[in-house]
Amino acid sequence: MKPTLRFLIFLSLLATIASPQAVHPEETITEVFLLERNDNLLAFSGLRNNWFEKDLRPGETVVKSKHAGNVAVSYTTERALAFSAVTGRWTEEGLRIRESVLSISAEGNVGTVITNIRALGFSAQTGVWVESKFNLGK
Repeated sequence: MKPTLRFLIFLSLLATIASPQAVHPEETITEVFLLERNDNLLAFSGLRNNWFEKDLRPGETVVKSKHAGNVAVSYTTERALAFSAVTGRWTEEGLRIRESVLSISAEGNVGTVITNIRALGFSAQTGVWVESKFNLGK
């Protein structure tokens, strides 16, 4: 049984309310900085004390980016990109035909990209995207 959009929104709100960062925002330390350039993205990891570069494809442009905690998230005209300050790696998830991004977020160890057809979650701890498709016909 796949989760519905309302259920996913409820879980997101519940996680925000219950998270330690929401209760103690002064304890959240930003360990990542994101720099957008014309042809690439540069992420700095305070945990690894190094810059990490992600090249953009020809004709690809960054639409929106966010960074906080240990994660940086961007979406471009072609894909969703996330950087983990913990692993020091970029990870990507291609956007599909007729898929439009509704929102992105970055907080603590979690980044999200919500589209019209799915929710993408990124963990800075594992450096992996996980997706949940929406049941559009129900």
